[in-house]
Amino acid sequence: MLSTLKTEVLPPKSCGLKTEPGSMSQRSCVYFGARYVLGPIKEAVHLVHGAVGCSYYGKMVRGTPAPVWTTNMDEENVIFGGREKLKKALFQAFQIDSSAKGAFVYLTCVSGLIGEDVTSVAQEVSEKVGKPVKVVSCPGFSGFSQSKGHELSYKLIFELIKPVEQAKEPVVNLIGEYNVGGETKVIKELLEKLGIKVHVSLTGEATWSKIETMAKASLNLMFCGATAENFCREMKRTFGIPFMKVSFYGFKSTSASLRKIAAFFDIPEEKVEKVIAEGEKWALSKIFPWRKYFYGKKALIVLGTYRLGPQGKMLKELGLEVVAAASIFGRLDDHVEAYSVTSRVTDDPGDCEVEEALKLLRPDIVLTNARDQWRPVKFGIPVLSFPQPKERGPYAGYKGMVNFARDLYRCLRAPVWQLLRAEL
Repeated sequence: MLSTLKTEVLPPKSCGLKTEPGSMSQRSCVYFGARYVLGPIKEAVHLVHGAVGCSYYGKMVRGTPAPVWTTNMDEENVIFGGREKLKKALFQAFQIDSSAKGAFVYLTCVSGLIGEDVTSVAQEVSEKVGKPVKVVSCPGFSGFSQSKGHELSYKLIFELIKPVEQAKEPVVNLIGEYNVGGETKVIKELLEKLGIKVHVSLTGEATWSKIETMAKASLNLMFCGATAENFCREMKRTFGIPFMKVSFYGFKSTSASLRKIAAFFDIPEEKVEKVIAEGEKWALSKIFPWRKYFYGKKALIVLGTYRLGPQGKMLKELGLEVVAAASIFGRLDDHVEAYSVTSRVTDDPGDCEVEEALKLLRPDIVLTNARDQWRPVKFGIPVLSFPQPKERGPYAGYKGMVNFARDLYRCLRAPVWQLLRAEL
């Protein structure tokens, strides 16, 4: 029956299309996309030139509070301009945070609509304080999703990198790794077992100073291609640093990535296989008691583009069936990867489409973001929401696979669903 309904359930949409009018989209604005990438960078002043609500919206980055200042533009600033207010705010911020190496000034809808000349203010302040001030031109209306904010943020980050001598020992940068639940630590531990050092995790664990010296690495590991591929290509073109696409989500992807990285650095095969064998054996022993609860269960994924394929593969490795996958904003490469786990893949589903999918596909669990988690709950369907709270732990590497399986088990087996299960 489901095969005959295939065209009606989450109808396929091409990547990169604007949201259909009248649809309640789960996409964020360009400004929030910029905050998502730049927000965690330390040793920097983060100043939002706009209404106070925008700074409040950008305070939480991947579920974690991130320092942010605001000019708190009001009606008077809209009429007469807020340049002087911005200049004063920048000087005050640098005075309070004297250790900051530079500043990011975010333009929001208000400052973008009135056409504020922020660049000249940034140049003036930069000359007087002797520190760079980067203007992030990210009004919410300047693109149809947060991906535009990701793109322009990586361009600004690239401008910070300085030519430095490459390290003699194996050193890598993690590009597009956002350390949502502590993933960077897990990845670092695995690579350190191979004798490889992580220099910068962009932007999950990044400082202004470390970004300036990113060119010392001999290899860039690209995690989220949707936000970081152009950045990696530019680093290769400018500094001669090669890159490779990797994933540390699931047994197969983690082991395959470790082998690829080890081969690049000519690390002995027996050393790599020992790390892989130990990791897989430990994780499988932890997961084994839960696996019988996963077999035959169906999952629906509605997440950001980077999560579709990796999370889908993890579900399949645990024995679940992925009945459909939808990205909030996606690229063709990410959708191609998602097709390896399900035949139903689409982009930017509307509320009605998600509801129809819940009714017709009848998943046992839904993986989605925090904004859209309540719709399945109202249908009595368990939800594993992203980004996961820090206390859940990371989902990357062998440790992450155990955490992921544990959280799936807890969601599926929670007694409350037997009380809330609605008629679909």
